[in-house]
Parts: sequence; C-alpha cells; structure tokens
Amino acid sequence: MLSLPPRDPRKFLGRFSVAGVAIAILVVVFLYNSVFVVSPSEEAGTRWMGGTPMTSAPLTTGVHFKVPFFESVDRLQTSRSIYTLDGLDVYTNDNQKVTIDVSLIYQIPSSAVMNLLYHVGRAGAVDIQATILPVVRDRALAAFAQYNTLTISDQRAQITAQMRKDISEALQRLFNVEVIDVQLVGIHYSPVFDQSIEEAVRAKNLAVQAENTVAQKKYEGEQKTVTANAEATAAVERANGEAQATVLQAQAQAKAIDTVGEALKNNPEYARFYGLQHWNGVLPQVVGSGAIPMIDLNKAQEAAK
Repeated sequence: MLSLPPRDPRKFLGRFSVAGVAIAILVVVFLYNSVFVVSPSEEAGTRWMGGTPMTSAPLTTGVHFKVPFFESVDRLQTSRSIYTLDGLDVYTNDNQKVTIDVSLIYQIPSSAVMNLLYHVGRAGAVDIQATILPVVRDRALAAFAQYNTLTISDQRAQITAQMRKDISEALQRLFNVEVIDVQLVGIHYSPVFDQSIEEAVRAKNLAVQAENTVAQKKYEGEQKTVTANAEATAAVERANGEAQATVLQAQAQAKAIDTVGEALKNNPEYARFYGLQHWNGVLPQVVGSGAIPMIDLNKAQEAAK
C-alpha cells in the first residue's frame, strides 16, 4: 500500500480561522440589518423590498426587528414640527400683490402616520412638507383676498386668526394633521405700493401742516380782534369815566358858586371873609368904600411923596 503524505495542520487551522472571521462578519451584518431603533420623536413602518407595507400600525419607541436586506424602514417625525413658508405671493381684494412669510407649527398623531407614509404622496416621509404646502398656500390666498391692502397692518391679528382657523380645519380634514399654531411672520409690500404710501403720508402731513397754519392764523386773528375789542371797550369806559368826572366836577363847581352866591347875598360879612380866605397876599390897587375896597394904594403913595 501506498501511504499519503501527512497534511500540515497549520494550513488547516489557517483556513478555518479565515472562514470563521468571514462567518462572524456575516453574522454581525445580518444582525445589524435585522434590528432598528425608533426614537421617542418618531414612529415608523416597514415595507417588503420597498413595496408592500409590512405593518398595519405604526411602530413606536423602542427596538424592533426586520428581515435583513429585504425589509426597509420608513420613519415619520411625530413630535412638533415647524414649517416655514417664505416668499409666498398673495393678492388682496384691491388686486395688490403682497409677499408674506408664514410659520406653521404642527404635529402628526399616531392615527395619521400610516396614511401619510403610504397613502399620501410618495411612500415614506420624503414629501410631507410638499403635501402641506398647497393647503397653506390656498388658505393664505383666501384669507388675504378678504382684506384691503391699506388695512392689512391694522387687521393683521384678524388675518392671522383666519389663516390659523382655515389651515387647521383643512389639514385636519385632509390628512388628520394637528395644527398647533400659525404665525404671519412677515408682510412685504411691492415697491410701487410702498412709494404710493410714502407719497400719501407726505401729502397728508403737508395737509395737516397747512391746516395747522390756517388754525394758527385764525387764532392770531381772533386774538387781535379780542385785543382790539378790549382796547375799544377800555377807551369807551375811560371816555365815559372822564365825561362823568367832568360833569360831576362842573356840577360841583356850579353848586359851589350857588352856595357862595347865596352866602354873599344873605351875609355881607361873608364877603370880607371870602376875600381874606382867597387873598393871595398882594395888596389891592384900588380901595373904596363898601364890601370891596376900590382904593389904588400905589397912586396914594405917589401923591404923598
């Protein structure tokens, strides 16, 4: 009999170790693709080879298993999300274009997850915001169409409330999405409208300034009239006072003359007393007999000389 040469055990062990490492790697990959984790802020569903959904209810927070390489996972955020729509053109009821920025805060309940993942738009969560966009745009257009451009700033709260109501009802009815809040974060008017507003404000300011000037001139005129009337009244009062004073003075003098005349008539001695009372200290030029002397003392002195 022929004997076979003995085999080298080291070669056999080498081949076994390489195969073991390959098998271990395959097991790890297999296990890695068999397990997935759903975070607290999302829910998920699975599809067989990207086609048929494998879950009838959304998978919630925790560790889940799937068939590796054949089953894919679709995730959908169920915590509150913020969707901002910038540069949306809307038109008012006077056919003016206004560009707005809208912020939408919404939340997807568990009851809406499977519908949004596999029955609205493309499969998965790749076009959720694209699904919401047309609804937000339509309701914003409808809300602004009820208002005039000049009143938008004053009625901003009413417009926001109307948009919030309309968008909430539409998303709830169409997709069972809960709207937390809608904010109108920006309103941008066209340059032509801004210029017309500036011109209108400038014209209004000029009109107010003109009215103030007219009112000031009117007030100044009224003040001058009041001053003139007061001065005229004062002059009349002053003239009346002076006239009354003159009359009273004349009446007093006349009464005094009558009194002196009566005294002179009734009492001859009163003439001497009256003359002495009113004498100015100068000797009379003529002195005579009777009540009033009529003798010229100067001539008597010259004759004596």
